[in-house]
Amino acid sequence: MKDRAHENLVELLRRFMDEPAAREAQADIQAGEQWLATYPAPAPRSQVITAIHAQMILSARRRHRIVRLAHGSLAAAAAIVILALIGPFGPRSASRSPSPYMAFIPTALWESDDITTADLDLAYFSSEIRQIEAQMLALETGENETSEGDASDEIELELLAIQAEVWKG
Repeated sequence: MKDRAHENLVELLRRFMDEPAAREAQADIQAGEQWLATYPAPAPRSQVITAIHAQMILSARRRHRIVRLAHGSLAAAAAIVILALIGPFGPRSASRSPSPYMAFIPTALWESDDITTADLDLAYFSSEIRQIEAQMLALETGENETSEGDASDEIELELLAIQAEVWKG
C-alpha cells in the first residue's frame, strides 16, 4: 500500500513539476516521514487529559444553563407581548360601544338581511344592473327590435351614466 501511495505521489507531483523536481520532492517527503517515524510525538499525560475533560464538562454545563435561561426569558417576553396585544382586543363587555368606524353606516343596514333593499343607492344600482343584463340578454337572443349598433350604444351610455353616479355618491 505504501508503494502505491508513493507512486501516486510521484504521479501527482509530475503534474505540477518536471520529472527531476518531482523525484526530488518525493525523496524529501519520504525522508520527512522517516524522520517523524523515528521521533514520535510524546503522548500527553493522563492527568492533562482528565483536566481538559473536566473543563469541557464545566463549559458545556455553563452553556446549557445560559441557553435554558435565554429560552425562559424569551418565552416570558413572548407571553408579555401576546398579553399586551390581546388585552385591548380581548372579549368585549355588553356595555362597550361599537367601533367608531361603523358610526357612518346606518344600524338598519347592518341588521338587514337584504342590503340592496336597505340602502337606496345600492337598490338603484342593482336595478340598473338588472336592466342592463336584460338588454344584453335580449341582444344575444335577438329579441330586440332595434339594430344591434343602437342597442349597444344605448347600453354603453347607461353604463357611463351609472359609473358617473357611482363616483358622485
